[in-house]
Amino acid sequence: MNKKQTVLNVILIFASLCIMFYQLIFHFSTMSLAKILTTTSILPIIMIPYLIDKIFSYHPSPTLLNCYYLFVLLTLSIGSVLGFYQRIAWFDLLMHWISGEMSVLISWILLERFHLLKQERKEFIFLFSILFAVSIACGWEFFEFFSDKIFGGDTQYVIETGVNDTMEDLGMGTLGSFFVASVTFCQMKRKHQTIQKIEKVVKGEAE
Repeated sequence: MNKKQTVLNVILIFASLCIMFYQLIFHFSTMSLAKILTTTSILPIIMIPYLIDKIFSYHPSPTLLNCYYLFVLLTLSIGSVLGFYQRIAWFDLLMHWISGEMSVLISWILLERFHLLKQERKEFIFLFSILFAVSIACGWEFFEFFSDKIFGGDTQYVIETGVNDTMEDLGMGTLGSFFVASVTFCQMKRKHQTIQKIEKVVKGEAE
């Protein structure tokens, strides 16, 4: 990993931790149980790449780590903990679009690990990427639904919007994945080295 990417990761991790400790120190007394759990989840979520490395011997590429820590900062630290989902109307939709794109990256990692990331399988890669991303989006909405039932929250804004928020989230996640998968598919049809570029991003680094 080059120095610039390492510094960027440190900055992103530091920013997320600062937001976590700020909330716990200055707003703990007014926080609900759900808010406390969301805030403290920043630490274990930051540790996920390290745990994956130790358990599965997969060391993410520098580009993937940059994307992951930026995603955590935007969606969890800024969006959930600082409340930007409530403050900025379009922020939630943007994050779900990005989550769809991130899900496609994860699908490529799985395909690479099972040796299915091949030029001749471009149609399968396209379809699998989208279906995988949609499955992740649906899984997340189920998680929000059950967490609301258990902790008495309203992360899906059912009271205000009914099912509109859930369907908009699913739609944006699907569109985000379709956009990345479509662009990649078109590039694979025109340039055979596209697969090699994808492999460079998703293939784990050698220890």
